[in-house]
Amino acid sequence: MIENILIAGAAASAIASVYFVTAPSVKRIRSMMEWLERFRRDWEGEPGGPGRDSVPGVMERLNRLDGELSNNGGTSVKDAINRIEKALGTK
Repeated sequence: MIENILIAGAAASAIASVYFVTAPSVKRIRSMMEWLERFRRDWEGEPGGPGRDSVPGVMERLNRLDGELSNNGGTSVKDAINRIEKALGTK
């Protein structure tokens, strides 16, 4: 009877020891996985859902910026600057 109590106590102590040793690592890993998931969602973008717009991914946003920095026939920022320079006679 006493042997069973000692075995149960030793098992409980072992389980508690494993928990207290691994819990900080598990929390750190969980935090890193949450950060990685947020990064992935930001990188890939998110589709729209009920009541919210879609969020473009990083590459789509960079392509949009690249389009503004090159001539495209009149609607980009670069075209607007060229028109202003031409109107002012500085170019």
